[in-house]
Amino acid sequence: MSTQRLSGISALVTRPKEQTRELQEALEAEGAVVVVQSAIEILPPENWNEVDFSLRLVESGRIDWIVFSSANGVRFVCDRIDETFPKLARRLGDFAQIAAVGESTANSLRSRGVDVALVPRHFDADGLVDALIERLGSAEELSFLSFRANRGRKTLSERLANLGATVFETTAYRSVDVKKPDSDVVRALRSGKIDFAIASSSASARSLVGMFGADAQKTKWIAISPLTANALRQQGLPVAGVARDSTARGLVEAIIQASK
Repeated sequence: MSTQRLSGISALVTRPKEQTRELQEALEAEGAVVVVQSAIEILPPENWNEVDFSLRLVESGRIDWIVFSSANGVRFVCDRIDETFPKLARRLGDFAQIAAVGESTANSLRSRGVDVALVPRHFDADGLVDALIERLGSAEELSFLSFRANRGRKTLSERLANLGATVFETTAYRSVDVKKPDSDVVRALRSGKIDFAIASSSASARSLVGMFGADAQKTKWIAISPLTANALRQQGLPVAGVARDSTARGLVEAIIQASK
């Protein structure tokens, strides 16, 4: 008897191409047929002025906490540190406390030799602020550096500022919509050959209708978080499941449950 719980199931992965491997391998290990079509492209910032300014603040000891919201931010910021800020390379945690919104982001930091002081139980901005307040008691008079994408909610910065913190919000990378999908993927979606599709961020959820049009409604969507699920529903897309954990394993388990 096969132990592959997704045998015969087709799944569309819409993550940026640099981030598909772990999820694709996890799906294929369960027997799924995986189709990849990135909904967004991840690019470096148009220039490094803002990032460099923020990293100089870190070097000068003016930042108490650095917050990373995604593995993308880790990649671009740490690459920039390696290229331009040798004093900080692999020692970022010596200059400020490091917080990561999710376990995947934390693991990306650890792989760079960066110690992570805080990962919230709930992998979103609200969860991170709640965890910080639970740990610190107050954010008043503390300084936070938040590395983020060029678009998305500003919940983290706004909540911390409302609690009396000084927040330096820095664009570490750009998230750009993919306008033209692969024609083979469109045909598979249109003909009902895609059983499930996965949305891994609110930004990608909003770009999916623009990319696929009405064909996006011809499959069942799995969201990486409740926030992403809400973004899908706002676009009129059917949500069949939400990952309990914002990880590749969590997404696979959500598909398994939805396919029963």
